[in-house]
Amino acid sequence: MDDRWTSVIFFSGMAAAATFIGMGLLILKEEWSRRNSANLVSYSAGVMLGIGFLHILPEAQELTPHATLYLLVSFVIFYFLEHHLPFHPDHESLHHSSIHVPNSHDEACSHPHPLGLVAFFGMSLHSLIDGMIIGTGFEIDGDIGLISALAVITHKIPSGVSMFSILLHCGYRKPVAILYTSAVAVATPIGAVLTYTLLRNVSHPVLGALMALAAGSFIYIAASDLIPESHRTRGLKGSVSLCGGILSAIAVGFISH
Repeated sequence: MDDRWTSVIFFSGMAAAATFIGMGLLILKEEWSRRNSANLVSYSAGVMLGIGFLHILPEAQELTPHATLYLLVSFVIFYFLEHHLPFHPDHESLHHSSIHVPNSHDEACSHPHPLGLVAFFGMSLHSLIDGMIIGTGFEIDGDIGLISALAVITHKIPSGVSMFSILLHCGYRKPVAILYTSAVAVATPIGAVLTYTLLRNVSHPVLGALMALAAGSFIYIAASDLIPESHRTRGLKGSVSLCGGILSAIAVGFISH
């Protein structure tokens, strides 16, 4: 196994580990995270808006001139996913009711809110593309691969926090939330290995289009679902949490650069 193969596996694994760390922080503070689930949703909205607008979209615009169009297409696709796919038989009643957050003694929630699956699809797509960025970077040059990998790794901890907190807030039991968040985490090394093995020489416009689609999913989930849900609990904490999420995304940009 050559050095670049080792680097692809190691750094994409580090990115997955960072997502697990984000999830682990909430598992260690489970009772706190359940009590503050609405504020964590606001924080998640800020993270996703910040990463979508400040990181993914600008990178996509450098790779393809049609990035904004792809973002709009992604926004519409996720609208249809949420409103027209039968995630469960009682979609409308859940949509108009408050999200149930189970405590540690609850049984499985029979009808978790569909937002959890929408967020899962968007985060999984983003993680796959992160893996593609790592794989493509190391295919071009070792230094470019290292820079790309570090940029990906730095935003994985807040992403892990966001994914796990959204699932808990949407009524998923902890084992299910762990499973879904773990799938999001391992999507990065899967994307890196597949790209480096099978999808070599991915063109910049294709990669830019995929990044724009991911940006659209982040912005849609934050604007259409997370922010309206955060309005259910009004107060200064929610607003501060949203701003904290955006500031986290800005800090990630400084670190990765």
